[in-house]
Amino acid sequence: MHKMEEINRRTWTSPIERRQYRAGNFYLNEGERTVMELGLQQARGGRFLDIGVGGGRTTGLLRSHAGEYYGIDYTPEMIDLARQNHPGVRFDTMDARDLSAFSDNYFDLAVFSFNGIDSVDAEGRLKVLAEVSRVLRPGGAFAFSTFNRDWHGFDDNHRARATVIWTANPVKLGFRLLMHGVGMLRRRQYLRFEERGNDKAILLHPAHNFGIMVHTTTPGQMRAQLVAHGFDGEVRFFSMEGQPIDDPAPKHVECFHVFAVKKA
Repeated sequence: MHKMEEINRRTWTSPIERRQYRAGNFYLNEGERTVMELGLQQARGGRFLDIGVGGGRTTGLLRSHAGEYYGIDYTPEMIDLARQNHPGVRFDTMDARDLSAFSDNYFDLAVFSFNGIDSVDAEGRLKVLAEVSRVLRPGGAFAFSTFNRDWHGFDDNHRARATVIWTANPVKLGFRLLMHGVGMLRRRQYLRFEERGNDKAILLHPAHNFGIMVHTTTPGQMRAQLVAHGFDGEVRFFSMEGQPIDDPAPKHVECFHVFAVKKA
């Protein structure tokens, strides 16, 4: 297992971090809304695969439009939480790098929200793209998000300025100060695992108190990888505000949303 995955799984299985996934059916931002609505326009009433479903935030957004809905996550604790939040819905513990439980050309829409595709290393990312392409029908859509390699928040100067959000509640403030200290220790420990190269950049993200490492990319590189795995070259990219962007993504863009269609 790659070191980044070991770090990420430790975070996703933490009871403290899982608290934020307890409930909710909402779009994270307008970019997510845009690519999901594009997918629904193309695949409404079809078979949907919701990858990295977490606690089921996207379930309520997608299930009512699907003929069949499947939610998967590689973390059993998250699947347990999704089942609690959405009783009776089909959720399975499954890794997106191996979708062998599903036949070829089965789904009309695949969604991988909240930059979930960035939780695995470069080799794993290509396996995810290959598997998603395999299980999508020709003309099927893939909507997902990914971190921008050039985001200024990955600069060391920005990461060194992590701050504590003030509150008058002494218990909450004490907890935040404690977690800030944990984050600073993690930052010092995990920065050495970063990998920067022409074809990949695995970087430490400040989220979860520096608790995750992510595979970052650019729109140009993302388009090339999608085309190499059977998707049409007319890939569309959107900022978190829902504005169209292209390569290179502006440095203030933390992540971007992607809408791709498998070649017919």
